Amino acid sequence: MTIGEAMRRAGYFTMMTGKWHLSQEPTDRGFDRYFGHLSGATNFFTGDQTFRLNGERFQVPQTGFYTTDANTDYAIRFLEEAAKQDQPFLLYIAYNAPHYPLQAPRAEVEKYIGKYMVGWDELRRRRHRRQLEMGLLEARWRLSPRPGDVPAWDSLTEQEKRREDLRMATFAGMIDRVDQNIGKLTGQLEKMGASENTLLLFLSDNGACPFERSKRTHLPPWDPESYWTYDQRWAHACNTPFRWYKQNQHEGGISTPLIVHWPRGLRAEPGSVTHQPGHLIDLMATCLDVAGSDYPTALAGRPLKPLRGKSLVPIFQGTKREGHDVIYFQFSNNRAVRQGKWKLVSARGGPWELYDLEADRTELNDLAAAQPQRAAELAALWDRWAEQVGLKGTRQRKKSP
Repeated sequence: MTIGEAMRRAGYFTMMTGKWHLSQEPTDRGFDRYFGHLSGATNFFTGDQTFRLNGERFQVPQTGFYTTDANTDYAIRFLEEAAKQDQPFLLYIAYNAPHYPLQAPRAEVEKYIGKYMVGWDELRRRRHRRQLEMGLLEARWRLSPRPGDVPAWDSLTEQEKRREDLRMATFAGMIDRVDQNIGKLTGQLEKMGASENTLLLFLSDNGACPFERSKRTHLPPWDPESYWTYDQRWAHACNTPFRWYKQNQHEGGISTPLIVHWPRGLRAEPGSVTHQPGHLIDLMATCLDVAGSDYPTALAGRPLKPLRGKSLVPIFQGTKREGHDVIYFQFSNNRAVRQGKWKLVSARGGPWELYDLEADRTELNDLAAAQPQRAAELAALWDRWAEQVGLKGTRQRKKSP
């Protein structure tokens, strides 16, 4: 069951814009309104053949189109419809930015040209220092070192540095444009008189992407025919202070903040930070809790497995919730299992590594050899779960690759 199906069942008017990247279409799976692309990535200026509007093919305009803006424009259009409905609403916006290709209007890119000439090494140091000052990290968690296959920034030529600066200026420009659009969205909620009692949940779905897939970089990133991406070098900086990347199950791949805004519903102190761990599977449970609805046992005549997520509402109330006994992670041959402060993780089919996240959140002190029994117990939990959910061919190799 999708969150659209669950919330429509709870009496909500359900809307979505942005990236789908699944089979069928959102309007087939519980969303009353949808605008966006069914593909996993798209050209931000010209779109692709998978764009849809309420189940019908959408022809992307030849000029004046930018995907991030369009996602918000149609979200606002749907919200205006929702205002006429005598029912609450759910709006899910899956902005594709800053997914590759890195493309942004020229004015957005030029705001940031020159700001990244300090390089990835200095950027990581500055970000880490600021994270400590903001209380987001504990000082005992050491900053992870630059990987051996990432060159020192000072080893680059001036031409290479300018190219890398442009790459990150584009990335920053894309995020800037997302920020502007969230401002437009919240402005619409204020216009509707709904800003105080609307729960906003904002997060990324994974850590920074290390895949260098650039092509046609002889064109500037505001040209629709360009295709820039960023790579492992900047991804390592963007994942400060953690190791590894998108798809991996180390903290650099899975640890993202959730920002929550709900003036009428939050009891936690405004601007406060909680380090209680949560998971994407908790979002469905949270929305159903807020809606006062349950999760059914069947959908369209077929049985549903029990909901694995747990509501985050107790955290919103400023209390400590009863969290998960165990949390499981898997993408391809990258796996992890977390139980309390202990995390067992394997990257790219390699051997299991064991970390105490309370003492070592940046995963620099592997305790698998020192605590083999604990590692074996967690590995057995992961294997049992993998069998339950039907994963195949994903167990770790016996030896290090």
